[in-house]
Amino acid sequence: MSQTDRVRDASQPGKFPVPQPAMPLEAAAGLVARALARWQAPNARAAKDVAATLLKEFPDQARPDDFWHSEAAGAFRDFFVWGHDHDFGHGRRRAGAMGPRHVEITSEALHLGLLPPSLAGRQVLDVGCWTGGDLLILAGLGGHVTAVEEHPVAARAARRLLELIGLDAPVLQASLYADNREWAGRFDYAYCSGVIYHVTDPLLLLRILFAYLKPGGEILVETKAVAGEGGLCGYSGTLEKGWNWYAPDGTALGRWLVDAGFDARTVKVHRRGNGRLLAGGGKTAPGRLRETAGFSRPGSWLEGEV
Repeated sequence: MSQTDRVRDASQPGKFPVPQPAMPLEAAAGLVARALARWQAPNARAAKDVAATLLKEFPDQARPDDFWHSEAAGAFRDFFVWGHDHDFGHGRRRAGAMGPRHVEITSEALHLGLLPPSLAGRQVLDVGCWTGGDLLILAGLGGHVTAVEEHPVAARAARRLLELIGLDAPVLQASLYADNREWAGRFDYAYCSGVIYHVTDPLLLLRILFAYLKPGGEILVETKAVAGEGGLCGYSGTLEKGWNWYAPDGTALGRWLVDAGFDARTVKVHRRGNGRLLAGGGKTAPGRLRETAGFSRPGSWLEGEV
């Protein structure tokens, strides 16, 4: 079977395989807990000081447990609320709008083999880090993490958190669509959790991430989804709360990954218990965009062998 035939076969409804467990979920959760524990304060006084500093410098402008109702009808950049629950250690915690979602997603990804148990020596791109919850886990697993966050206050908050806990990882306040050709082939792993349904051009986003990965690199995508299968995609836009654009089903997400350049033989898609999707794929070799007609960056370097 040729590579073209494999792509055609893998892109049919129901053809993307489900990832199989690589380790018990309890063991995966333990890895995540230990990764986060690396960044807890060494003593109670330090934990108190770090928590107080961040609360003073970056106060919530909505209640984390209520922001969806009170603020989600507005524009995302117009207010700030802490991202994920954070444990500073020694009993000091800060609640975030996303709760423990970073722990749940990374634990499930480790369990399913979509996230390596060690990222030691690997260059990792964290897309949409918010205030740094996922970033801490990825760095705690040994990754050399670079993060991109579009929200200006969230990016500053993440940088300040890293400064206070002693983690050296750049956080860029930028849109990922402002593509950086200097990053071509730089990263071993791209982590894109809770982001792709918040962007207006998901295929372009995936193509940029494909371009940034080295041959042999991998991607993880977690996203809101629509029910059912068959290459379906829900659209919400701005008339629904939450700045949601396109929510794919598993077949559509798998097809996006293939059309962005990821090897169809590596693409796996898992429907989570809450209805959302986890998917992974690999960049086995550089490749031109499979179809350039209608591409939103005509003539750009992203069309070529990246």
